[in-house]
Amino acid sequence: MWVNKMLVTKEEAINFESQIAYQIYNSKLNVYPFAHNQIENFLPAHLINSVLDYWPSHEEFTSNKDSGSVANVSGKSISEDSSYNFRHQIALTDKPEIEQIKGDNFEFWKSFTDLLCSRKIIQALVSLYGVSISKRFNLKGFNELFEKMAYAPRIHLIHDKTNYALGPHTDNLGKVIVLLIYFESDLEDSKSSFGTSVYIPKKPGFSCPKGIHYDHDDFIRVFSASFQKNNAFSFCRSDKSFHGVEKVQEKSVERKLLQYSLYGNLK
Repeated sequence: MWVNKMLVTKEEAINFESQIAYQIYNSKLNVYPFAHNQIENFLPAHLINSVLDYWPSHEEFTSNKDSGSVANVSGKSISEDSSYNFRHQIALTDKPEIEQIKGDNFEFWKSFTDLLCSRKIIQALVSLYGVSISKRFNLKGFNELFEKMAYAPRIHLIHDKTNYALGPHTDNLGKVIVLLIYFESDLEDSKSSFGTSVYIPKKPGFSCPKGIHYDHDDFIRVFSASFQKNNAFSFCRSDKSFHGVEKVQEKSVERKLLQYSLYGNLK
């Protein structure tokens, strides 16, 4: 595994996994309006520094417009809602995409992806959100979270630009848990303006079983995660897990993060 241009041992990689799992297991869980949490200093210091050292070039990212990754924007196509076009990403768990990263950068991101996909980290996330997952899939007891479920992580590196926004949505039905790790922004004060926001619909009882994106005006923002270096925000997907991003209006601003989506289904 590559960290600060040095290959670390298997034992050191296991230590990194254990440190990350420790952060997850011992974090505070918020339950309203849906299960979510925030963790400061999520990654070990060695890793967060390497993430920025090995950050891919702009040419290695693909824009939402080119990838068509957001299909349902409250009845509009992505081309009609230009705010979504200011997101650029790389699917690290997609072999053709990660292989576009060049040189030592590829070696680092391949190893980093393998680390985040480890069983230890998956178990920690599933355990944290066990109550919500059990309710969604009608599971009985902790053991069934692993005996009756199959999980598969998908990881994207994301680079957002000025004018990007993400309307409130509950996310793809196939997702079980989403974890966002914030890396860097150009704003000195980015505690609330850049982080993922939690929303409550103005219409009582409104829910959405699909991944449709809605207008911000139809929702009340009740929380925004702090977009600070090495801060993490996660949530458990449900029909009420409305989240999004307020419009990035500052000029010449970049927002770097990683999105870890844990997909799951009954075996």
